[in-house]
Amino acid sequence: MATRGGVLEGLEKLALIESLSTRLKVSPRVVAYGLSAFAVLIAALVFWLCVVQPGWNHEEIAQPQGSRALEHPSTEFDSTATSPIVDTQVTSASQLIVVYVTGAVLNPGLYTIAGNSRVGDAVQAAGGLTTEAASATVNLAQKVQDGAQIHIPRIDEVASNAPNAGVANTPEQPTAGPSAPALVNINTADSATLQTLNGIGPATAQKIIDYRTAHGAFSTKEELKQVSGIGEKKYAAIEALITV
Repeated sequence: MATRGGVLEGLEKLALIESLSTRLKVSPRVVAYGLSAFAVLIAALVFWLCVVQPGWNHEEIAQPQGSRALEHPSTEFDSTATSPIVDTQVTSASQLIVVYVTGAVLNPGLYTIAGNSRVGDAVQAAGGLTTEAASATVNLAQKVQDGAQIHIPRIDEVASNAPNAGVANTPEQPTAGPSAPALVNINTADSATLQTLNGIGPATAQKIIDYRTAHGAFSTKEELKQVSGIGEKKYAAIEALITV
């Protein structure tokens, strides 16, 4: 039966070739080659659609986990990221102080400034010095504390020896109280003035006058220890009260 079926199938192919050869007016051999080539093309197409194409699509879709991570970055990472700019610009209220600026500034009043500020910073916060300010009498580099009063004296205040002129007052330096005594200039003071110093009597005062007469004016306060009768202890007791 199998042989008979094969013979019939072969006869049918030959009949088909003869028919196509007659219609196309070509030799049966050309028709046979054409049918064989067509059959090979159909087989190749079926192989492509059924085998190659599904595998190719799978490889394209199944990308490595690392590739997907690069193409789609995690939003969770971005949401937890912090900005160093924001962190460094945060200013705590405990780092600020309040000062009271008075005197020869453009805008006297209360000002909130940084805790490590100097007198000059407070003056700038108050608009700067006026043309009447005696700026040379103020230490603009002095640090200020919370609650300090900073008074900038006018030139006329300094000329009249106004109390507390040019002093940056902190809580440890209140404005109330007696003024500090005037310093004794050991180059110009007479005997009576020298005797106002603790431990300096008439004899020692005269020795000071004789020394500066013989050697000229004192160049430093420490030179006073060259005078006979003035040792380390006596000098230490009057050092803060004298000047040259």
